[in-house]
Amino acid sequence: MPYPAGLLRVNSMVDLTKAEHMLGLRKAPQSPHVPLAEIYTVEDGSADGLPKHKVDAFKDQLEPLNGRTAWLHSLTGALIVFNCWGMANAFGLFQAYLERDYLPIGTSPSNISWIGSTQLALVFGLGVPVGRLVDQGYFRLVFHSGSIIMLLGIFCTAWCTTLWSLWLVQGLITGLGMGMVFCSAIVALMTWFDERKLGAAMAVGAAGSCVGGIVYIVAARHFLLTHGFPTTMRILGAISAAALIPPNLVFRVRGQRNKSRTRRRQIASSTNIGTFVSPAYLIAAAGMFLAFLGVYFGFVYMVSFASTQLKLSDTASTNLLIYMLAANLPGRFLPALISDKCIGPLNTIIPSIFLSAGCIGLWMALGDSGNERGPLTVVACFYGFVSAGIQVLYAPTVYTFCLDQTPKPTTALTVSEREAMPLATDRMGVKAGAIFSCIGLACLIGTPIGGALVKYRTERGMERPYLGAQVFAMCSLLLGGCMLLASRVARIGWQAKRA
Repeated sequence: MPYPAGLLRVNSMVDLTKAEHMLGLRKAPQSPHVPLAEIYTVEDGSADGLPKHKVDAFKDQLEPLNGRTAWLHSLTGALIVFNCWGMANAFGLFQAYLERDYLPIGTSPSNISWIGSTQLALVFGLGVPVGRLVDQGYFRLVFHSGSIIMLLGIFCTAWCTTLWSLWLVQGLITGLGMGMVFCSAIVALMTWFDERKLGAAMAVGAAGSCVGGIVYIVAARHFLLTHGFPTTMRILGAISAAALIPPNLVFRVRGQRNKSRTRRRQIASSTNIGTFVSPAYLIAAAGMFLAFLGVYFGFVYMVSFASTQLKLSDTASTNLLIYMLAANLPGRFLPALISDKCIGPLNTIIPSIFLSAGCIGLWMALGDSGNERGPLTVVACFYGFVSAGIQVLYAPTVYTFCLDQTPKPTTALTVSEREAMPLATDRMGVKAGAIFSCIGLACLIGTPIGGALVKYRTERGMERPYLGAQVFAMCSLLLGGCMLLASRVARIGWQAKRA
């Protein structure tokens, strides 16, 4: 019997039973595993009635987790981190330069640190709005717009000459672009890996942070001395523009291309407040807030400490930050390996936080001891190494708490049932974004609080001006580690198992 134009036809060995099942003319067998067939369309007006175009009958089939495309996202993600975190890690150099050479004498270090803390806060703090937009299918709009805003902010910083203009452009506008790019990229990357590979993927991407920090610091130090601040910012902007090209060509969210935008909006808008009220989730959010309240104090203020308290030269002070970032690079891979292969991200990040607090304690124990930079260099390198575990494992840790709330089907599902049910990652943006916003708030206020404590002791002529800020950073890390330990107990108890 010839097939009318416009109807479906099964290729090769014609199985009329399967064809009638697919056309809805016969009831399908009651089996969760219906054989798949290649489906072709017949053009209107076709004389021979032969199929002309192949159609993908199961467009909701997803690309594999941990596959080639996933690792391509991880590699290009390193360029995103190179830009966003390289610039943020280099702010310790800009903090010292702005305080000493660019802004009027007497400008408060605490006020200057608001530039870097605003930028850092926006990298994380846009998690909820950006995550919701990504859930609704607007990833490319957010990602591309963020790239443009980020580059606009870097280039426009070249014309800034006052503290308020630097805060507005370098802190707010550049930070806004960084946050749009980074938060959307993190959510997208989470959709391409499962829990056992996400740590390694994040480590590969996070390696760009150390490399970017070193590149930006070396470039900024050289060009600030030879060409001045405006030219330096234009050169850094050109580096950022080149590094953003591959990610803008590659990055997308796994699975979203196979759902209609209307369906994605329904999924995103159906997010229930119950997603966020589990005790383990809330305690983990508090722990992340406290940990990030203190972790970046060392990266921002150790350079100015070496310059003002140890009276080291500008080159020696900046080298301290370079050594710290160089040690940070291998420190990102070891915790990720332990997390993926052995004990999980939560079990790995907790000791990293406590070790970071111990390094701040060692820094305090050194005091302001003359011009001896050797002990401080050792502490800086060790701090860069152990704090890397926090910086690389926060996202995999958040990922595990997000998946706790995702219902898993217990039986085989048909195509239409799979389409109606959200993926494990369909609400990942808003789930992860809530904790990222807590981290962003901590980054916003952490270093300014440290700067205010330094200023308080300096203005009153107290010995060891940095002592109060060091105590604050150490206590924040200790409390953050304790809170994450409590979240682990709330989630799985005291038993020795992967978490």
